[in-house]
Order: sequence, then structure tokens, then C-alpha cells
Amino acid sequence: MKKITKNEVNDKFRLLSKNWSINNNILFAKFTFKSFDEAFDFMKTVSEKCKDLNHHPKWTNVYNQIDVELFTHDIGGLSPLDFELANFMDLSFLPYSQ
Repeated sequence: MKKITKNEVNDKFRLLSKNWSINNNILFAKFTFKSFDEAFDFMKTVSEKCKDLNHHPKWTNVYNQIDVELFTHDIGGLSPLDFELANFMDLSFLPYSQ
């Protein structure tokens, strides 16, 4: 796996929800839920995708908020897997954001 180019990062970033930002080549997101149970259900759903991709976020959960950092440590930058997981998180969050 190799780093994606700055142009590819910009193109892929435009497809993400407003929950995401980029700082120092790391993707950051905040997801806020109505309850701890919803946040935990989201984490369980996403964790299955993480296992499938063999790609794992740095994330924290405090009550109803989940903070996420995505970065591919093996390559020292962002990879397609970071954006695939970010997109999956966005799709998984949709039912909770309505």
C-alpha cells in the first residue's frame, strides 16, 4: 500500500461529510449521538468493517460523542483504506443523524 497524492486526498476528502477535517495529513471526525447506546452501536458496526479491512482507527468515546483519527501508520500518510473507512463511517452514521 502506498500514500495517496495530495490531489487524490483533496478529491476523496470532498466526498466526505462535514464531520471530517484534515490536519497534518490525518483525517479527524466527530460524531455526536443521542445517547451512549447509539454511539456504542455505531462503534460495533464500524469495528466489523475495521476487521474486514484490517485497518483500525484511533478513536475515543465519551458518552454520546466519538472522536476519530485515521492515518495509515505503515506508510506514514493517508491511504485509500483511510477514505474507505471514513466513507463507511459516514454511511453508518446516517441513521443516527436524522
